[in-house]
Amino acid sequence: MIAHAPMSPSPTADAVNHHGANHHGANHHGANHHGANHHGAILVATDGRVLPLRSTALCVRAGGGLAAVVLTQRFTNPHAEPLAVTYQVPLPADGAVSGYRFRIGDREIRGEVARRSDARERFVKAVMDGHTAALLEQDRTSVFTQEIGNLPPGATIELELQIDQPLVWSAERRGTWEWRFPTVVAPRYLGAPGRIADADRITTHTTLDPLAVTAALELTIDDVQHGVECPSHGVRIEGGDARTRVALAEANAALDRDVVVRWRVAGAHAATAIHRARPAQGHGLAADAFALLTIVPPSGATNQPHVPRDLVVLLDTSGSMSGAPLEQAQRLTCALVDQLDERDRLELIEFSTAARAWQTGPVAATAAQRTAAKQWVGSLHAGGGTEMRTGIRAALATLRPEAQRQIVLVTDGQIGFESEIVAEIHGALPAGCRVHTVGVGSAVNRSLTAPAARAGRGCEIVIGIDEDPERAIAKLCVHTHAPLVVDVTLDGDALLEHAPMHLPDLMAEHPATIAVRVRPEGGALRVRGRTSSGAWEQRLSLPPTAAAEGNPAIVTRFGRERVEDLELRIAAGERGLDPQIEQTGLSFGIATRLTSWIAVDGVVSVDTGAPTRHEVMPHALPHGMSATGVGLRAASGGGVDQLAGVMLAGPPVREEAKAKKMESPIVARSVRRPAPAPSAPPRPASASAPMGAPPAARGRAMDDDEGAGSDRGGLGESERRTQAGTVGAVLDVHADVTRLADGTLVLEFTIPSHAPDGGVDWTLPPTIELRFDDGTLVTVVVDPTRSTRNTRLVPGMRAKLVCPGAPQGTLTLAIATAGLLLLLRP
Repeated sequence: MIAHAPMSPSPTADAVNHHGANHHGANHHGANHHGANHHGAILVATDGRVLPLRSTALCVRAGGGLAAVVLTQRFTNPHAEPLAVTYQVPLPADGAVSGYRFRIGDREIRGEVARRSDARERFVKAVMDGHTAALLEQDRTSVFTQEIGNLPPGATIELELQIDQPLVWSAERRGTWEWRFPTVVAPRYLGAPGRIADADRITTHTTLDPLAVTAALELTIDDVQHGVECPSHGVRIEGGDARTRVALAEANAALDRDVVVRWRVAGAHAATAIHRARPAQGHGLAADAFALLTIVPPSGATNQPHVPRDLVVLLDTSGSMSGAPLEQAQRLTCALVDQLDERDRLELIEFSTAARAWQTGPVAATAAQRTAAKQWVGSLHAGGGTEMRTGIRAALATLRPEAQRQIVLVTDGQIGFESEIVAEIHGALPAGCRVHTVGVGSAVNRSLTAPAARAGRGCEIVIGIDEDPERAIAKLCVHTHAPLVVDVTLDGDALLEHAPMHLPDLMAEHPATIAVRVRPEGGALRVRGRTSSGAWEQRLSLPPTAAAEGNPAIVTRFGRERVEDLELRIAAGERGLDPQIEQTGLSFGIATRLTSWIAVDGVVSVDTGAPTRHEVMPHALPHGMSATGVGLRAASGGGVDQLAGVMLAGPPVREEAKAKKMESPIVARSVRRPAPAPSAPPRPASASAPMGAPPAARGRAMDDDEGAGSDRGGLGESERRTQAGTVGAVLDVHADVTRLADGTLVLEFTIPSHAPDGGVDWTLPPTIELRFDDGTLVTVVVDPTRSTRNTRLVPGMRAKLVCPGAPQGTLTLAIATAGLLLLLRP
């Protein structure tokens, strides 16, 4: 087993805030010690700094309902020391990461998929031994953490991610495909402390400063099409009807919103189709074939009688929706209300820190009530946290037997406890009820909106704040009217398995796409369902599929859909499915919650005894998102330095701290955290601690922790003095603790920007003393060949201690030399 820390704060993360929590100026990186709810955001000042990410480029080939995307990121090390980089990578929630590699110098290193723990261990060992390495781990379906280790001084590395992504079909203008790709990770509301096991990993480093990162797009459309539009960016469009190329008009486009491109397909309507693929001989999946089946609903049935609807709109009015996102949501909600008539019933519920209904229950959608409803929607204001569970529960109450209950959740989705909402919908969804999600904003959290719609057997729609809401409204109206075909099933002698496991309803002019595993020799497929006039059926013939035939993305599409089905079952309370997710990721060669991409250069490129630098690459605040709404700026205005309860850091070091000699020992302390939920990925016993806040303020926050030390494995002030002797000036620093399978213990720490005298003199100790949670004290030897040798450590530098053969157990204390306090946190 390997234990690893969550993503650690950058030494240059100069100020922090967690949406409504005041930590006396200290950042606890996702943990709130006063019980307040908070957003997972750390504000970072970047002016005057050279950041490692220099450019990002998207090369896309789209056609036939699929997009093959290559995302290239170029990082440069401007420092005189080797560089470690941590970067949260935004990726499409419905995409499958099916390839990973990097180039450094004249070498190309291809990655491979491995079990998450194995990939992590290989990465840590490679970095410890001086190799350049890269690791990509999934934290949410739309957020991945990428780590680069040992980027040599002055070197540049180019990382390539291959993503297989489905396109979205819309019946507007007689058929339109949409490709959408995220470029930014937004702050997520994390709720009370301990609610989210991996809060540290999804806490986002956000800057309000411009990012000097160039962006490029090369999109080739293979469909025969008429008309291309890009509502998100200015673009150049070249080529004819058969093949069109789309590129960004400006190379300095901000990475603060989704890239969205739509094209109208030639031809009157979509057609029933089967696209097949099969892995090559020797592949572990070569015995089966795979296909994407497009099912078109019956024509001529759009005039069926209107069934009364109970429409419930759940409107997110939390702080992250402030400004343009809420305005867009209000426009969309009012347009939905206008679609109703007096046979329908309407219910409106807004939610932020708590839920509040427009009326005490559903009301008839008379003209007067529709007018009153729109007035109420227009009066809403944004603020507070994002507690949507109570609203979901109210919306899922018993429906009229003669009506269709349609729930529309309108939100930016910026929460970290997505699984709670998905489980609530999946577990309480009444028969005949559908939950649709409308993601509003420049960086919608599709790790919520997509699985919530899947659990609710509804549709997901994403709309930017600058986009015309009419398109979203038209699509919603199709899905909230009576479906043409329900109770859809798929069978036949060619079928082995289909995903999703719950087949969708068929809507007017809206084909459904289903991923299937089939027999390579082919056979028959049959789709059956029920319409208002009786049974409905389509039969299809599947020809044989040869080895290595077809688009490999069809194979990975099935693997991704199967993983999402398994995750949905876990959210519903089923246990023991993690091994199936892990095996699916390994078999299909895709990243999942339990499988990661790892790439290691075989060349030793850095001195293992030298200190390194560590940077966490920040994200811009998404376009249209309010810095005040998410707590990154005080509501009273002022400047960027007047934040909600915290100072913009890089504070001046106190003179009394400067005058003291750094002479006390290292003290490493771990704080016990709640165990992850069974559905969460295995969380490592790791270390991480606050940085970048004023020393005096951080001392108060540290004392809050120590007050609970008796039951949390902490170290009180008197005990610290006993162990350390004369404490002197202690600099508290975060420490990452990694335990390898062979028992080797690796402690890594970074010197923060507030270090007295601009740094510390580091002396490598021959041994360190470890204390475990049972009180046992063990002295272990430090490996001088792989640990950081004697040097002066200035802010931003990272050092490590490598201790082979360390005993197993929960570490609560480590004592070495130098005036550093290392705070460890699993």
